[in-house]
Amino acid sequence: MKGRYGGKTEKILALGAAGVILFCLALFFACQRGTRRQMEGKEEPVTLTLVYAYQNAQWNQGIATIVEEFSKSREDITMDVRVQYEDKVYEDILSKLQARGQMGDIIQLKAPGRYAEEGLLAPIPPKLAALLDETYAYDGQAYGLLALGNTNGVLYNQDIFEAHGLKEPRDYGEFLTLCRTLDQAGVTPVGVAGGDLWHLEFWVNHFFRNDVLRENENWLRDKNAGTVSWQDEEPLEMLDHLKQLLSSGSVNSDWALKQDGSLTYAMSQGEVAMIYTGSWNARELKKLNPEISLGWFFVPDEAGRVIVSENKDAFWCITKECGGDQRRYQAAQDFLEFFYTSEAYNQLCINTCGYPVTVEKTMVPGEELQIEIQKEVSRYRDHMSLYIGNEDTPQGFETALLTGIIDLGEGRIDTRKLAEQLDALWEQYQEQER
Repeated sequence: MKGRYGGKTEKILALGAAGVILFCLALFFACQRGTRRQMEGKEEPVTLTLVYAYQNAQWNQGIATIVEEFSKSREDITMDVRVQYEDKVYEDILSKLQARGQMGDIIQLKAPGRYAEEGLLAPIPPKLAALLDETYAYDGQAYGLLALGNTNGVLYNQDIFEAHGLKEPRDYGEFLTLCRTLDQAGVTPVGVAGGDLWHLEFWVNHFFRNDVLRENENWLRDKNAGTVSWQDEEPLEMLDHLKQLLSSGSVNSDWALKQDGSLTYAMSQGEVAMIYTGSWNARELKKLNPEISLGWFFVPDEAGRVIVSENKDAFWCITKECGGDQRRYQAAQDFLEFFYTSEAYNQLCINTCGYPVTVEKTMVPGEELQIEIQKEVSRYRDHMSLYIGNEDTPQGFETALLTGIIDLGEGRIDTRKLAEQLDALWEQYQEQER
């Protein structure tokens, strides 16, 4: 018995010794590789984490392509790409990432100001800032690079319009009239996708700009100062407009549950005549249905006035953590410089139906509709980039507002009651930020 146990022990010791030898050999060769790499003047690749929002298929594919091309040219940098997609607003996702310490190295932000104020960002070097017409500055220092120029408006099916003798509306009354005409003809006039909460931002900010900000561009700041209210005449008009649109026969009956992607598909199949969306969706619609004939217009107000939406809510920023590591900080600068190179950036603009914000504007024109949208942007004098959800909006309020709009459109709350709730919610979220 004793000898049998002793034999097992000897075998175990022998196996253990072999394991130690193998480990030592592995360690030796690893050290040799490291020594050889140092002798050759090479360092281990630096890992760079890129965090961005899945805004649409074109944007996502464009970023993926740029990352792939950059990685081919820089073997010393490993890209760790983390795409964020939820049905909520992007600011809510960013709050979670911040709380978890997962902001990465380069991050796409809507409103860099609040992050710069909290000391979470590294400054953008002057060499990079000089590439763009405009950067996001805080306290005299650039902290964000605007990723792309694009706008929001109505994409419409020209064949459906022609079949019913419709033209682009000259004022909001004509817009409602053509909606009634389409509804009576059995065609869904406007597609809305409340199932993706962020989709409602298009219509909400349209009416907010036309009904509220046209009269007072400082309204959001004044609200923070307590000198204006959601129960004032202009915000109530905005809410009334939203209720009228969503509760009439102008939109798809399942609008509160519809997803943005399925809505785009429905329009490509001729089931929806119009979508209020971003210019990038034109590319997706053409991809889904190459035969579709698309038009574009900005929705006018009752007097026929148009405010062009300038989307300035996608900035590239470098985190403070990245700035504290010289190799990662330099790698982040190298990637961003590559992002704005003529070949990579121009293709992104074409694919997203956007326009460049770089000093050097050498974009090759894309499809015909892209050119038409850019002409429409230049046609109107009034442009605005302010929106609900920017740095003057208490964090968390935008989600509460959009949720309230769904209740308003489905008749679960009236306009004045919602306005009262919005005042209370604004104060609540404002207090949480103090």
